[in-house]
Amino acid sequence: MCGLLFIYNARIGQSALQERLQRALVRLTHRGPDESGSWFENPLGIGHVRLSILDLSSSRQPMRDPSGRYVLSYNGEIYNYHSLRRELQDQWTFTTQGDTEVLLAGLITQGESFLQRLEGMWAFCFWDCQAQTLFLARDRMGKKPLFYHQSGEIMTCASELPALAALDEDCWQEDLDSSADYLRYGYYLPGMTAYENVREVLPGHMLHWQPGSDIRQQAYWSLKVGAFHGSKQQAQEALREKLVDAVRARMVADVEVGAFLSGGIDSSLVVSILC
Repeated sequence: MCGLLFIYNARIGQSALQERLQRALVRLTHRGPDESGSWFENPLGIGHVRLSILDLSSSRQPMRDPSGRYVLSYNGEIYNYHSLRRELQDQWTFTTQGDTEVLLAGLITQGESFLQRLEGMWAFCFWDCQAQTLFLARDRMGKKPLFYHQSGEIMTCASELPALAALDEDCWQEDLDSSADYLRYGYYLPGMTAYENVREVLPGHMLHWQPGSDIRQQAYWSLKVGAFHGSKQQAQEALREKLVDAVRARMVADVEVGAFLSGGIDSSLVVSILC
């Protein structure tokens, strides 16, 4: 578990920008107690807190490419990063061993189409210093959170609402429609929060923004459900194979890996496969 931050605000100076980012980083410390980092280029700042799982001594964030044009802050794990790294080696000279640089290299060399290649859970902000564009994306099922607030030419995003609030200068107002939805359904509708104009990047979606333009959010993936063509035994074997492959992929780490065993069917299966 890590955390990311982004702020673009031309109304305040560099010192105020840094102060807000640092205040927000403190609110994310519980997500990444091992390390924190920040990068500034007025009028914007990008931050990151890290829980070290892969490439413990390197892969520091925010991560910049060698040219200095692109900056990435990323929260998550890409399970197939080893195979993606091998495929990118002809186009990129890697200096770290983790998945962060693989994501950076893929986004630079292949653009948003690289999302289709990723297996894992992630949320990231990717800034192009030359084009002045922000690219946000969230994993297919929305395991990693990513919230944002845009007002005029001010744009902020964060992994959690308390950190996002620390980046903003205005007090948020309750969204009465969202409150009504919560009372009606027991949850906020997808993409919404309890506050006006404070939104969540939808699962399986990507978002583009640049100063002076409106936000563009679109899906890069949607769940497709179809009938299984085969026998019950074949279905059981296929399910077992998928479960084993999924658990094996999540065991890739440079630290010890554990599981929460609640006694239910799902956690019992995971722990059994781990053993």
